[in-house]
Amino acid sequence: MVLLNKVSPDESLGRFLTQSKHFARIKNEVKPKAFMPPINLRLSVSRIHGLALEEIWDIGLAVILDMREQKTLYGVADIKAKTVEKEKLTILPDKLPSLHANVVGWPEDVAEQMSIAQELAAEAKLILKA
Repeated sequence: MVLLNKVSPDESLGRFLTQSKHFARIKNEVKPKAFMPPINLRLSVSRIHGLALEEIWDIGLAVILDMREQKTLYGVADIKAKTVEKEKLTILPDKLPSLHANVVGWPEDVAEQMSIAQELAAEAKLILKA
């Protein structure tokens, strides 16, 4: 799949869920903690628009293999790029790994970050790995 250097507003982005505290299975919802940025303020996502679930899981498994700690892939939070951009954040596509992007432009204030994360979580669709 060839993707443009600029992310389309209708493009689906996936935030891989590697911690059980990032989602509520019974409520079928993504929790705001899933969208809290790390200390470098570069939230990692993957460009999953138009991919089959098997392809999404393959990307997710590759992502967690690159992590320093042993992780479990529970699922993905699927969110539209326009929802991210509505929060005044920017999506920067990466070349490596393939289909990767960073969400940047986060405020320094943790309370402001949480407010944005709450908005993103409210709009995200939870897809759990079977």
